Amino acid sequence: MGEQGTRGLMTVGELASRVGVTVRTIQYYDQRGLLHPTCKGEQNLRLYSPADEERLNRIITLKYLGFSLSQIQEGEGSDSLAELTDALAHREAELERESAKILRDMNVVQGLRAHLANRDQANWSELAATVGVAQDREDMLWSAITGEALEECPIPELSREEVICWHQLMGDTIEAMHDGVLVTDDRAKALAIRFSSLGGMPHALAGLKRLACQRSSGPKQYGRDFYAGIQRRTLSFLQDALDCSHANANTQA
Repeated sequence: MGEQGTRGLMTVGELASRVGVTVRTIQYYDQRGLLHPTCKGEQNLRLYSPADEERLNRIITLKYLGFSLSQIQEGEGSDSLAELTDALAHREAELERESAKILRDMNVVQGLRAHLANRDQANWSELAATVGVAQDREDMLWSAITGEALEECPIPELSREEVICWHQLMGDTIEAMHDGVLVTDDRAKALAIRFSSLGGMPHALAGLKRLACQRSSGPKQYGRDFYAGIQRRTLSFLQDALDCSHANANTQA
């Protein structure tokens, strides 16, 4: 094929660079029958068109959303927006679970690290208890957030200012947890003071119940508690920090 016929086409290396994958990845998709070159040039050089680039972008996106290569191949040319929307919702739920688990595990590790500080050797029973307490706390919070322990709890009306303060507090707490802040640190104590001033755990859980009621009866109905895992991890951190602050105050008194 002459130069005129190959104008606008890309080599496999150029295609890989444009899309941000390796040449090996493109070769693998070729072997699986998902992506073939538009034509071959001199010395059997594989050449790809802009349409091939679009096809590769489709493969990468659907693979990220959890589609198998067989599903990607079978659905080419007939992708349903409804299926894509469902796949996005499923992926979002997976990421929420992963985020909540990461935050919980980080907090457990921080607790273990604090427990080991200034010790000559590990006390395995105490370390195991630390892990168990973290899990038990989250189980109780999960029941509360889903409404199982709040049947008689009044549902407060929150002002716009209060909602903003809660959002800011939750965001700042998540950032602190990612930074490795311990519940005994001054930064955690400052968050605990804000948490207490907003009503603490009872007000937080009642507010979450109110949101859950809105989701189940309002115009937009959700099939699950949005970000519940992250909420319970964050509230657990705040409550631990508040408990620690109270314990220190009682000791000093």
